[in-house]
Amino acid sequence: MSHADAEDRSDRIPGGVPGAEDPGSEAPAHADVAERWLACATRMAAAGKAAAQPLQGTAAGRVMLGKGAGGDRTMEIDRACEAAMHEVLEAEAPAAYRLVSEESGVSGDAGAPWCVVVDPLDGSLNAKRGLEPYCASIAIADQAGLGGVAVAYIEDYARSRAFAALRGRGLVDVGPAPEAWLPEDLRPMALDVSRFTADPIEVVLLEAGRPDRHRFAYQDLAAMGALGESRDMRIRQIGSLALSLCYVAVGVADILVAAVRSRSVDIAAGLLILREAGGDAAALGGWDIFQQPLDLEKRCAFVAWRAGLQRDEVIERSHRLETLLVAPE
Repeated sequence: MSHADAEDRSDRIPGGVPGAEDPGSEAPAHADVAERWLACATRMAAAGKAAAQPLQGTAAGRVMLGKGAGGDRTMEIDRACEAAMHEVLEAEAPAAYRLVSEESGVSGDAGAPWCVVVDPLDGSLNAKRGLEPYCASIAIADQAGLGGVAVAYIEDYARSRAFAALRGRGLVDVGPAPEAWLPEDLRPMALDVSRFTADPIEVVLLEAGRPDRHRFAYQDLAAMGALGESRDMRIRQIGSLALSLCYVAVGVADILVAAVRSRSVDIAAGLLILREAGGDAAALGGWDIFQQPLDLEKRCAFVAWRAGLQRDEVIERSHRLETLLVAPE
């Protein structure tokens, strides 16, 4: 299915209620197992956070260890987070799984019913320098591709903030102590619906790579703000794709322009959170982003938007930027 044929989700009510079926998404085949996977993810992130905190912004955390399976340089802080999370996963996984992890790569049984997709430290450059934000991003899929993610969990390591979703069941409130969350605590996350109007675009998040790999001018990004002809539109780059998707999902930002070819480990969890909040995303360049495999390859740049904005209009505007925004390899 191409993005042109995809469901228009612009009129969805943000948030949703756990247990209520979303007609645009298939509920997980094993809801009880999905809930236990979410509990496992909260514990994984807690372990990663505990490993990251003493290393962020330190010389010890910045020690380079080589190149990870995802192709980026691995630092000690990356290694420590991943090791801590994997230890919890091995001890608490509720079912057999295949693992796709940014640093260590792909492991486990390719035929396992679940695929765990982990970025132990999204925003590692921020963490290296002692700059916020940076986070854990954990997705668990029961079907192929980004569209097959059933459970998503993203936790900000620098703040007491977490985002969670179950496919077809909305966003989940994991409470002030996520590491203690249990399936019997399942309740919907409350969202501020006033953030999801068609008002003029104010905050556009940008994720871009090295400056020498891009050809766009800053003023080119004004095309996205023309949706609402807002003179107040501003561009922000926070350095974490996962958290950028969450901020769009909950209406803190209006649009995300990801002018980088993204890996599934960076966006798998965030895309589910976005869609369960009523937002959506589309690839730049004609791909169907939700068919992107769950692996470590850099695939497509994309644009994402919150609930309340019209899909066709966002995509039309983004098409004008495709040749300018997408950085060559």
